[in-house]
Amino acid sequence: MAKCIVMVLVVLALIINPACSISCQEAVTKILPCEPYLLGFASVSVPCCQAVAQLNQLATSKPELKALCICLKQAAQTFHVNAERARQLPGLCHVVTPVPIDPNVNCDVDY
Repeated sequence: MAKCIVMVLVVLALIINPACSISCQEAVTKILPCEPYLLGFASVSVPCCQAVAQLNQLATSKPELKALCICLKQAAQTFHVNAERARQLPGLCHVVTPVPIDPNVNCDVDY
């Protein structure tokens, strides 16, 4: 399983624009504390909400937000994230995100 996660992170990292201040691999790694919640195994934890807040501060420009959107969308689809839980996460953590956390989001929207 760990080998699969590493492979997915490498593939996702190659997709993201290298001009971004955060790579896809860094973004997915940062959000890992939310994995149990996003997969439906646990409730939202403090480390998860801290990760969401930190990730929210890292991407600020439109190209970075679009790249982050694409990255998180692909990671959500790859790891079979529960879409409803993903949509609820920012609200549960009291974080307003410019990019929806949603495996079904349209990343071509102009952020």
